[in-house]
Amino acid sequence: MNFVSLVTVKTRLCNNKESMRVTPGNKTERQILVLYASRDPVLLLVRKLLLEYAHYMVTTASTYRAFVKEFLNGDFDIVVLCSTIKNIERKKMASIVDHHSPSTPVIVISEGPFSHYDFGTVTVDPRPEAFLNSLADVAKTCHIRRSA
Repeated sequence: MNFVSLVTVKTRLCNNKESMRVTPGNKTERQILVLYASRDPVLLLVRKLLLEYAHYMVTTASTYRAFVKEFLNGDFDIVVLCSTIKNIERKKMASIVDHHSPSTPVIVISEGPFSHYDFGTVTVDPRPEAFLNSLADVAKTCHIRRSA
């Protein structure tokens, strides 16, 4: 995602708030805690900002080690694995989540429109609006473990 794409996404989000289902709740409800992993530092920042704009609390990890450390030391409602991480590594990350917290959904961002993976809870489209809408759908169905 380049700067022009980021500006376009931000403009669309600001202008189309009513038409998008991006918010898991309003500010009076407890925010959903997301662990987002990506190798690309720009995409990591852009998606972190996008998720925070949609009222999620976000922790990020840019390496496998950082992911394991954050996950084992946190209590996340949802884990998101970006397509910038190699599939073999994403599969290991999903396995760690499944082993330590089977009720935590793992969202795998697809590499293309027809990609589907044999790991993770759900595969989602990488486009910002589709990603946020899919995340909101998962957030509605996941069991929120942390106290308010």
